Amino acid sequence: MSALTRHWELKLLALGFAIALWLFVMTSEKADLILSAPIEFKGVPAGLALTAERPESVDVQLHALRGNLSRLAPDQVKALVNLSGATPGEIALRVLPEQVSVPAGITVVRVNPSRIRVVLEAVHRSQLEPPSGER
Repeated sequence: MSALTRHWELKLLALGFAIALWLFVMTSEKADLILSAPIEFKGVPAGLALTAERPESVDVQLHALRGNLSRLAPDQVKALVNLSGATPGEIALRVLPEQVSVPAGITVVRVNPSRIRVVLEAVHRSQLEPPSGER
């Protein structure tokens, strides 16, 4: 027992240095992370609808402090695609890093695939209203 208590001040100081070094490394070391981000389509013009065959997500490469990435929840990352002004038919869209919503302190480096294809179809009024017996 005397070996543990001998020079306890120096052992406590060494423990303090170890904790400080660990905190420094965790808060200053940058890292990359690749994860899947769901695509949210905004601004779909009235009278048009996206077909069922559309991409659900894109892979995004993020760059930030290791501590920020370890606290990142998957639902905090979303790719926002604006379809306002789109016309019916097949559309090829670019998904840029600026279109990916991420918390402050995190940078989007790359989006894969960077191009997606969606199909917009005209929706007939009968498809929007429920049948007369279901009201």
